[in-house]
Parts: sequence; C-alpha cells; structure tokens
Amino acid sequence: MTSTNERPGAAPRFDPDRTPGGTPGRTPEFDPDRTPEFDPDPDREPGPATLEYRRAVPAPGGAGTRLRVVLLCSDDPLHRYLRSLLAARLDLVATLVEPGDAQRRRQLRKRRYRDLAARRYQEWRSRLTGRSSRRARFFDRLAEGLPAVESPSHTVESVNDPEARALVAELAPELTVVCGTMILGRRLLASTPGIIVNLHGGWLPEYRGNHGYYFAYKAGDWERVGATLHIVDPALDTGPVLARVRPETRPGDTDERLSARAGQLAALRLVELALAYEQGTPLTAVPQPDRGTTYRHRDRTPGAELLLWLRRRAGHHRVPVRSAFRDGGGA
Repeated sequence: MTSTNERPGAAPRFDPDRTPGGTPGRTPEFDPDRTPEFDPDPDREPGPATLEYRRAVPAPGGAGTRLRVVLLCSDDPLHRYLRSLLAARLDLVATLVEPGDAQRRRQLRKRRYRDLAARRYQEWRSRLTGRSSRRARFFDRLAEGLPAVESPSHTVESVNDPEARALVAELAPELTVVCGTMILGRRLLASTPGIIVNLHGGWLPEYRGNHGYYFAYKAGDWERVGATLHIVDPALDTGPVLARVRPETRPGDTDERLSARAGQLAALRLVELALAYEQGTPLTAVPQPDRGTTYRHRDRTPGAELLLWLRRRAGHHRVPVRSAFRDGGGA
C-alpha cells in the first residue's frame, strides 16, 4: 500500500466543442444555486417503509462536529473530481485508491478471462475514440478552482485486503463513500464503522452492475439514464436507495456524455446529503424492489455497439429533450 498527498497536475484546457463548461464544480445543466425544472420520478409508487440513518451530533463547537469521511475509489477522472469535492466540503480524512490495473490483475488471478477481455476492449475503444481524454477534460475542468486535497491518498491492491480493512477501521469514518471499486467483501462491511454509500453509475434497480448508462441509452429508456446513491449491502447494487439523478438530455447526446453529466450530478447530490447529515438531518432510504437486470462488462459487445452507432448515424436512435431529475430516494 502506497500513500501520497500530491495533487494531480494541472488539467488540460477545457474544450467547449466537446463538453459544456462553466463555473468550477458546476455544469450549465445543473446549478445547485438555482431551482431547476425536474421531470417527475418515473418509478414513483407506493413501496416499503422508509429507512432512516441518524448521526449522533456532538455539542455545537465541540470536538468532532465535522463529519469524518473516507473515500474508496478507483482512478477514473470522476473519482479524482469526487475526491476534490469531498475534501472541499467535508472532512475527508483519507482516500483508498484501488487502481484499474489492480482490478485487472485480480480478474487474471481468478481466471475471469472473458471479463478481463471485455474490460481491455472498453479501454482500447475509449482511447481510440477519444472518450478517455474527453472524460478527463470534463472532470478536470470541474475540479479547477477547488482547493488542493490535503488528506492522504493510499494506493491499495484491493480495498478488501486486510491492511486496507484495518486502515479504514482505524480511521473510524462516519461516512464511507464508494465509487468504482470491486465488490466490497463482508469483512470490510462488518469492520467499517458508520454508513457506507455507493455512487452507482446506473438507475437502480433496473440497471445493476456495469455500464448502466449505456444499456439504458441503448434501450431508449430515457427516464432511467442516470445514477443512484444507495446504502451498500453484501449483494451487488441492491442496498436501499438514498437518491437518484438524471442529467438533462439533448439531441445528439451519446451515452458517454450523459454518463459524465450524471456522475457530476450524483457527486453534488452526495455532498448535499452528507452536509445535511453532518448537521443532524437523518438520511432516508427506501429498499429496492425485486426487479431489474445485472449487467457485466462482457454484455457490452462490439457488435451491439456498432449496431447502435449505425442506428444513430441513420437517425433512428434519437435522444429527446428532457429536463434533469433528482430525487431523495424511493422506488
């Protein structure tokens, strides 16, 4: 496990022809200082009782009044932006980074060759099409103007390793944020104090697993091209839902543009909820209904992507104009 406090180098200049820019930490699609128009929740229906998660708030001005936060993430540009945002608004005590290279090595050791090949294909496609550089510009531009992160960053082979588990337990976070790691093991869940919240790239419960944005986009399920904040439980993406967000959609949008916007919206919503929790407002969540599909990297095939590209080029896969959406949880 290696540690560093270094801030990444200066971000490349933002390309306005690729991704909409704006004030640091914001995008034109979602300004937290105004009240945007939101579409209704497509899944709002009577459901199970709401769960509450309460914080024991210390006396005003006393020691420990700030919410202690730990971030478990990978090395995607969204994760770097999320780290900067959490550090700017909350007491981010440490970040544990599980790099993509480490995740691939684990797949190789476990002989998950199909999944590994699918991940390699997606990485190759992202570099070849410029998706990787555009995504980095988008999130690096958002991070401009945020203060340098002073809390330590630890690179780990797996967040489930004994030394990583021991470090998280020692840090004693009240809130642990997860984004982009492999599935958290039961030992880590049991030894981590406080609550654990996952920023999931997909609309739950319909789109569990990997590439939730893509599969909703491919199906034309425009109401569910979004991200979800949920409490982590031992299963994959099944924990109670805290909130969901969906970015504004415009003609010509790709799933990758929408995934970047949704990731930024989800990060802002997460900080908003965490700040309220810090002040003693309980977090409310609703258990997920038993529906939806779990997708894997290998389910996103080159043939399906080519067919979708051809449909877009022919004008048969049109993105409607829709307002942004965010909720406070529920199914």
